[in-house]
Amino acid sequence: MKRFLGFVSELLRRKVVRLLGAYIVILWLLTQGFADLFPAFGFPDWALRVFIIAGLAVIPVLALLSWKYDLAPPHLVRDPDDVDNYNPGLSRAMRRHDNSDAGFILLTWSAGGETPQEKRFFKAVSIGRGLDNNVDFSDDRVSRHHAVLWAEEGSWHVRDLDSANGTFINQSPVADSAVLPVSCELRFHANGPTLGVHIDKPVATRVT
Repeated sequence: MKRFLGFVSELLRRKVVRLLGAYIVILWLLTQGFADLFPAFGFPDWALRVFIIAGLAVIPVLALLSWKYDLAPPHLVRDPDDVDNYNPGLSRAMRRHDNSDAGFILLTWSAGGETPQEKRFFKAVSIGRGLDNNVDFSDDRVSRHHAVLWAEEGSWHVRDLDSANGTFINQSPVADSAVLPVSCELRFHANGPTLGVHIDKPVATRVT
């Protein structure tokens, strides 16, 4: 049920439903107009049926284009797979990630009042509202790609991806990027959803 609701939410967010609804209304209006015009121009009866079938056949194509692409001014970009162009922060974090001395990061979060989730990560983590993130929040205060976490030089870092409402470590705003404490709370928007963070380093690199 959660995945289905998430899919419906994603359809709405990507404006697929809005686009298809507008297209169907326009197609219906055109059909009503052509029903009167076609006989006047001597078109055969089957011409209107061909027009309707062709119009309906375009619907899957429009849905696919609306799902795959999004308007990110000043460009039309692939949505959400064009990571290098649309979410360069994640691409950069993946290139810099090295957890050889940083151990893993344990994240705990709750999305929409559901049962809290807990997961270990040994790789770069993407956080945001989009379902393509490793941690996704269905909250309008969270940007689509809000922040990333990665390990470098024995420490885990967080970078805010120019989000609309900012990223906070224990109520302190992250200007660009910052080193994460061993245990802390990340918040997305000053009063937004939170993400519990606990870093478990290898025994040889732990600091008492």
